[in-house]
Amino acid sequence: MEQDCHQRFLCWVYSCVSTKAVITYRVENEVRYIHVYDPLWLLNFSAKDIECLFVNKIGYRAEDKDQAMQFQKVATTCF
Repeated sequence: MEQDCHQRFLCWVYSCVSTKAVITYRVENEVRYIHVYDPLWLLNFSAKDIECLFVNKIGYRAEDKDQAMQFQKVATTCF
């Protein structure tokens, strides 16, 4: 899993279609995505990445709140 996306971080959202969190960041002129299938995968991120995910809350639709908050809770706990 890629590390240090915090410097080029754009946003992260919960995708109800794929049931995963998608972290979007920019590398030069290219937009890249990190697909996180399980909230515990966030444990593999660097401290700065976790801080970035803590400060920038996950985006989600109202009906997906419970699933999205699983990802946010891991980031909050790790921070």
